[in-house]
Amino acid sequence: MLQTLDRWLILITGISLSVVAAFYSVSGLTAIFAGAWLAIVILGGTLEVGKIVLASWLYRNWKHVPFLMKTYFTIALLVLMLITSMGIFGFLSKAHLEQTAPSGDVAAKIERIDANIAREKNRIERADAQVAQLDKAIDSIISRNNRAQTALNYRRRQAKERAALAKQVKESQANIDKLMDERAPLASKNRALKNEVGPIRYVAELIYGQGSEKDLEAAVRMMILLLVFVIDPLAVLMIIAASKDLRPRKFNEEDAVETDGNIWDDIKMEKS
Repeated sequence: MLQTLDRWLILITGISLSVVAAFYSVSGLTAIFAGAWLAIVILGGTLEVGKIVLASWLYRNWKHVPFLMKTYFTIALLVLMLITSMGIFGFLSKAHLEQTAPSGDVAAKIERIDANIAREKNRIERADAQVAQLDKAIDSIISRNNRAQTALNYRRRQAKERAALAKQVKESQANIDKLMDERAPLASKNRALKNEVGPIRYVAELIYGQGSEKDLEAAVRMMILLLVFVIDPLAVLMIIAASKDLRPRKFNEEDAVETDGNIWDDIKMEKS
Protein backbone atom coordinates (compact mmCIF):
# COMPACT_ATOMS: atom_id res chain seq x y z
CA MET A 1 0.00 0.00 0.00
CA LEU A 2 2.76 2.43 0.96
CA GLN A 3 4.76 1.52 -2.13
CA THR A 4 1.77 2.23 -4.36
CA LEU A 5 1.21 5.54 -2.59
CA ASP A 6 4.88 6.48 -3.08
CA ARG A 7 4.66 5.66 -6.77
CA TRP A 8 1.61 7.84 -7.27
CA LEU A 9 3.16 10.64 -5.22
CA ILE A 10 6.26 10.53 -7.43
CA LEU A 11 4.08 10.65 -10.54
CA ILE A 12 1.89 13.51 -9.27
CA THR A 13 4.90 15.49 -8.05
CA GLY A 14 6.75 14.95 -11.32
CA ILE A 15 3.72 16.08 -13.33
CA SER A 16 3.30 19.12 -11.06
CA LEU A 17 6.95 20.09 -11.51
CA SER A 18 6.61 19.57 -15.24
CA VAL A 19 3.53 21.81 -15.39
CA VAL A 20 5.29 24.52 -13.37
CA ALA A 21 8.40 24.25 -15.53
CA ALA A 22 6.25 24.41 -18.66
CA PHE A 23 4.49 27.53 -17.40
CA TYR A 24 7.76 29.27 -16.58
CA SER A 25 9.32 28.15 -19.83
CA VAL A 26 6.43 29.27 -22.06
CA SER A 27 6.21 32.58 -20.17
CA GLY A 28 9.94 33.13 -20.65
CA LEU A 29 9.80 32.21 -24.35
CA THR A 30 6.90 34.62 -24.93
CA ALA A 31 9.03 37.35 -23.35
CA ILE A 32 11.86 36.50 -25.75
CA PHE A 33 9.58 36.26 -28.80
CA ALA A 34 6.98 38.82 -27.81
CA GLY A 35 5.92 39.40 -31.42
CA ALA A 36 4.40 35.91 -31.72
CA TRP A 37 2.83 35.40 -28.30
CA LEU A 38 0.05 32.99 -29.23
CA ALA A 39 2.23 30.95 -31.58
CA ILE A 40 4.91 30.58 -28.89
CA VAL A 41 2.32 29.51 -26.30
CA ILE A 42 1.00 26.80 -28.62
CA LEU A 43 4.47 25.69 -29.70
CA GLY A 44 5.95 25.73 -26.20
CA GLY A 45 3.01 23.92 -24.64
CA THR A 46 3.05 21.21 -27.30
CA LEU A 47 6.79 20.72 -26.96
CA GLU A 48 6.50 20.41 -23.18
CA VAL A 49 3.85 17.69 -23.48
CA GLY A 50 5.89 15.94 -26.18
CA LYS A 51 8.99 16.04 -23.99
CA ILE A 52 7.29 14.28 -21.08
CA VAL A 53 5.63 11.68 -23.28
CA LEU A 54 8.91 11.04 -25.12
CA ALA A 55 10.92 10.69 -21.90
CA SER A 56 8.50 8.11 -20.47
CA TRP A 57 8.14 6.14 -23.71
CA LEU A 58 11.87 6.17 -24.45
CA TYR A 59 12.72 4.81 -21.03
CA ARG A 60 10.15 2.02 -21.16
CA ASN A 61 11.24 0.90 -24.63
CA TRP A 62 14.94 1.71 -24.55
CA LYS A 63 16.15 -1.83 -25.27
CA HIS A 64 13.86 -2.30 -28.24
CA VAL A 65 14.15 1.05 -30.07
CA PRO A 66 16.45 1.09 -33.15
CA PHE A 67 19.77 2.80 -32.54
CA LEU A 68 19.24 5.76 -34.90
CA MET A 69 15.77 6.45 -33.52
CA LYS A 70 17.07 6.11 -29.98
CA THR A 71 19.89 8.54 -30.72
CA TYR A 72 17.61 11.13 -32.28
CA PHE A 73 15.03 10.86 -29.51
CA THR A 74 17.75 11.28 -26.86
CA ILE A 75 19.18 14.35 -28.57
CA ALA A 76 15.69 15.79 -29.08
CA LEU A 77 14.88 15.21 -25.40
CA LEU A 78 18.08 16.98 -24.28
CA VAL A 79 17.40 19.90 -26.63
CA LEU A 80 13.82 20.19 -25.34
CA MET A 81 15.13 20.24 -21.78
CA LEU A 82 17.61 22.96 -22.79
CA ILE A 83 14.81 25.02 -24.38
CA THR A 84 12.74 24.64 -21.23
CA SER A 85 15.69 25.72 -19.10
CA MET A 86 16.28 28.76 -21.32
CA GLY A 87 12.62 29.71 -21.02
CA ILE A 88 12.74 29.37 -17.23
CA PHE A 89 15.91 31.47 -17.14
CA GLY A 90 14.23 34.15 -19.27
CA PHE A 91 11.13 34.18 -17.08
CA LEU A 92 13.03 34.47 -13.79
CA SER A 93 15.42 37.07 -15.23
CA LYS A 94 12.49 39.16 -16.44
CA ALA A 95 10.86 38.92 -13.02
CA HIS A 96 14.07 40.09 -11.33
CA LEU A 97 14.51 42.98 -13.78
CA GLU A 98 10.93 44.11 -13.23
CA GLN A 99 11.54 44.05 -9.50
CA THR A 100 14.77 46.03 -9.62
CA ALA A 101 13.82 48.44 -12.45
CA PRO A 102 11.92 50.84 -10.14
CA SER A 103 14.92 50.89 -7.83
CA GLY A 104 17.15 51.90 -10.74
CA ASP A 105 14.77 54.68 -11.78
CA VAL A 106 14.57 56.02 -8.23
CA ALA A 107 18.35 55.83 -7.87
CA ALA A 108 18.77 57.78 -11.12
CA LYS A 109 16.42 60.52 -9.87
CA ILE A 110 18.30 60.69 -6.57
CA GLU A 111 21.59 61.02 -8.46
CA ARG A 112 20.21 63.92 -10.51
CA ILE A 113 18.96 65.65 -7.36
CA ASP A 114 22.32 65.08 -5.64
CA ALA A 115 24.07 66.59 -8.68
CA ASN A 116 21.82 69.67 -8.49
CA ILE A 117 22.45 69.98 -4.77
CA ALA A 118 26.20 69.77 -5.37
CA ARG A 119 25.93 72.47 -8.04
CA GLU A 120 24.04 74.80 -5.70
CA LYS A 121 26.60 74.17 -2.97
CA ASN A 122 29.37 75.08 -5.41
CA ARG A 123 27.56 78.35 -6.17
CA ILE A 124 27.42 79.10 -2.45
CA GLU A 125 31.10 78.27 -2.05
CA ARG A 126 32.04 80.53 -4.97
CA ALA A 127 29.93 83.37 -3.56
CA ASP A 128 31.50 82.93 -0.13
CA ALA A 129 34.95 82.95 -1.74
CA GLN A 130 34.15 86.21 -3.57
CA VAL A 131 32.90 87.79 -0.35
CA ALA A 132 36.09 86.65 1.37
CA GLN A 133 38.13 88.31 -1.39
CA LEU A 134 36.23 91.56 -0.92
CA ASP A 135 36.84 91.40 2.82
CA LYS A 136 40.50 90.65 2.21
CA ALA A 137 40.80 93.71 -0.07
CA ILE A 138 39.36 95.96 2.63
CA ASP A 139 41.61 94.44 5.29
CA SER A 140 44.56 95.07 2.99
CA ILE A 141 43.65 98.76 2.66
CA ILE A 142 43.32 99.14 6.42
CA SER A 143 46.58 97.38 7.17
CA ARG A 144 48.49 99.21 4.45
CA ASN A 145 47.18 102.79 4.91
CA ASN A 146 45.63 102.50 8.34
CA ARG A 147 42.72 104.54 7.04
CA ALA A 148 39.36 103.23 8.17
CA GLN A 149 37.40 105.86 6.23
CA THR A 150 39.00 104.82 2.94
CA ALA A 151 38.19 101.22 3.67
CA LEU A 152 34.64 102.15 4.57
CA ASN A 153 34.20 104.03 1.30
CA TYR A 154 35.62 101.06 -0.59
CA ARG A 155 33.19 98.77 1.19
CA ARG A 156 30.30 101.03 0.18
CA ARG A 157 31.36 100.68 -3.43
CA GLN A 158 31.18 96.91 -2.91
CA ALA A 159 27.63 97.08 -1.58
CA LYS A 160 25.92 96.19 -4.87
CA GLU A 161 28.26 93.27 -5.52
CA ARG A 162 27.90 92.03 -1.96
CA ALA A 163 24.11 92.24 -2.22
CA ALA A 164 24.17 90.20 -5.45
CA LEU A 165 26.36 87.59 -3.82
CA ALA A 166 24.13 87.45 -0.74
CA LYS A 167 21.09 87.03 -2.99
CA GLN A 168 22.85 84.23 -4.88
CA VAL A 169 23.63 82.43 -1.62
CA LYS A 170 20.05 82.81 -0.44
CA GLU A 171 18.63 81.50 -3.72
CA SER A 172 21.02 78.57 -3.76
CA GLN A 173 20.17 77.68 -0.18
CA ALA A 174 16.45 77.83 -1.02
CA ASN A 175 17.05 75.56 -4.00
CA ILE A 176 18.96 73.12 -1.81
CA ASP A 177 16.09 73.01 0.68
CA LYS A 178 13.63 72.36 -2.14
CA LEU A 179 15.80 69.63 -3.61
CA MET A 180 16.22 68.00 -0.22
CA ASP A 181 12.44 67.94 0.17
CA GLU A 182 12.19 66.20 -3.22
CA ARG A 183 14.94 63.78 -2.32
CA ALA A 184 13.50 62.62 1.01
CA PRO A 185 10.54 60.57 -0.33
CA LEU A 186 12.68 59.15 -3.13
CA ALA A 187 15.31 58.01 -0.64
CA SER A 188 12.59 56.41 1.49
CA LYS A 189 11.20 54.61 -1.55
CA ASN A 190 14.67 53.48 -2.56
CA ARG A 191 15.26 52.00 0.90
CA ALA A 192 11.93 50.16 0.69
CA LEU A 193 12.83 48.73 -2.72
CA LYS A 194 16.20 47.59 -1.43
CA ASN A 195 14.48 45.89 1.50
CA GLU A 196 12.49 43.81 -1.01
CA VAL A 197 15.73 42.24 -2.26
CA GLY A 198 17.22 42.07 1.21
CA PRO A 199 17.42 38.24 1.43
CA ILE A 200 19.39 37.89 -1.79
CA ARG A 201 21.67 40.69 -0.58
CA TYR A 202 22.53 38.53 2.44
CA VAL A 203 23.23 35.64 0.05
CA ALA A 204 25.60 37.89 -1.91
CA GLU A 205 27.37 38.90 1.29
CA LEU A 206 27.64 35.23 2.30
CA ILE A 207 29.21 34.26 -1.05
CA TYR A 208 31.25 37.35 -1.94
CA GLY A 209 31.79 38.90 1.47
CA GLN A 210 29.98 42.11 0.54
CA GLY A 211 26.63 43.23 -0.82
CA SER A 212 27.42 45.58 -3.69
CA GLU A 213 25.06 45.87 -6.65
CA LYS A 214 27.46 43.87 -8.83
CA ASP A 215 27.65 41.05 -6.29
CA LEU A 216 23.88 41.18 -5.86
CA GLU A 217 23.31 40.62 -9.59
CA ALA A 218 25.83 37.78 -9.60
CA ALA A 219 24.05 36.12 -6.67
CA VAL A 220 20.69 36.46 -8.42
CA ARG A 221 22.07 34.84 -11.58
CA MET A 222 23.50 32.00 -9.50
CA MET A 223 20.12 31.40 -7.84
CA ILE A 224 18.35 31.42 -11.21
CA LEU A 225 20.84 28.94 -12.67
CA LEU A 226 20.39 26.61 -9.69
CA LEU A 227 16.63 26.68 -10.19
CA VAL A 228 17.02 26.14 -13.93
CA PHE A 229 19.32 23.14 -13.46
CA VAL A 230 17.00 21.41 -11.00
CA ILE A 231 13.38 22.10 -12.02
CA ASP A 232 13.02 20.53 -15.45
CA PRO A 233 15.56 17.67 -15.11
CA LEU A 234 13.98 16.71 -11.78
CA ALA A 235 10.49 16.72 -13.32
CA VAL A 236 11.59 14.52 -16.22
CA LEU A 237 13.45 12.05 -13.99
CA MET A 238 10.54 11.79 -11.54
CA ILE A 239 8.13 11.01 -14.37
CA ILE A 240 10.55 8.42 -15.72
CA ALA A 241 10.79 6.90 -12.23
CA ALA A 242 7.00 6.84 -11.99
CA SER A 243 6.78 5.22 -15.41
CA LYS A 244 9.09 2.48 -14.19
CA ASP A 245 7.20 1.84 -10.96
CA LEU A 246 3.68 2.04 -12.40
CA ARG A 247 4.15 -0.04 -15.52
CA PRO A 248 2.44 -3.47 -15.56
CA ARG A 249 4.37 -6.38 -14.10
CA LYS A 250 3.88 -10.07 -14.93
CA PHE A 251 4.77 -13.07 -12.83
CA ASN A 252 5.59 -16.55 -13.93
CA GLU A 253 3.19 -18.88 -12.25
CA GLU A 254 5.85 -21.50 -11.58
CA ASP A 255 8.65 -19.52 -9.94
CA ALA A 256 6.96 -16.14 -9.50
CA VAL A 257 9.88 -14.41 -11.19
CA GLU A 258 9.04 -10.79 -12.02
CA THR A 259 9.44 -9.73 -15.67
CA ASP A 260 9.11 -6.39 -17.36
CA GLY A 261 5.73 -5.77 -18.91
CA ASN A 262 6.02 -3.45 -21.87
CA ILE A 263 4.52 -3.30 -25.30
CA TRP A 264 7.36 -5.23 -26.92
CA ASP A 265 6.94 -8.20 -24.53
CA ASP A 266 3.20 -8.20 -25.22
CA ILE A 267 3.87 -8.35 -28.97
CA LYS A 268 6.27 -11.27 -28.52
CA MET A 269 3.77 -13.17 -26.37
CA GLU A 270 1.02 -12.65 -28.93
CA LYS A 271 3.26 -14.01 -31.70
CA SER A 272 4.17 -17.08 -29.68
